[in-house]
Formats: sequence, structure tokens, C-alpha cells
Amino acid sequence: MNNLWNYLQGLSLTASNRKWLAEKLIEPQSSTDMNDEKIRQELTEAFQQLEEVKSGNRKTRKAEELLYEL
Repeated sequence: MNNLWNYLQGLSLTASNRKWLAEKLIEPQSSTDMNDEKIRQELTEAFQQLEEVKSGNRKTRKAEELLYEL
């Protein structure tokens, strides 16, 4: 950790870069962390939706339509 701190102190950062870095360092990680149960739930949901598509009970869009949304 000390080596990381020394590295960060040695960087020439603008005020906006410092602000960005500070926000990233204090950003809560729980929103991006996934545990086994969460992964299992999301995979189960994805497979259920896939079965609905195969049986005709769920409609999908073309990949091109999704790309245009981006």
C-alpha cells in the first residue's frame, strides 16, 4: 500500500484528475461486486428468458437495433 501511495504522490495530476482519482478511491465497491448467489440468480434468470424466447413467449430485437441504441 505504501508503494502505491508513493506512486500516486509522484504523479503530475491536474485538479480534475485528482478529483476523479479521489472519487474512484472512495467509490463503494458493493455495487460492482458479485457474489456466488447473485451470479447464480442472474444466470437462472437469463436461462429462463432464453427458454421463453425459444418457446415464443418472449420477443427479441435484432442486434442492429440494440447497437443503434448505443
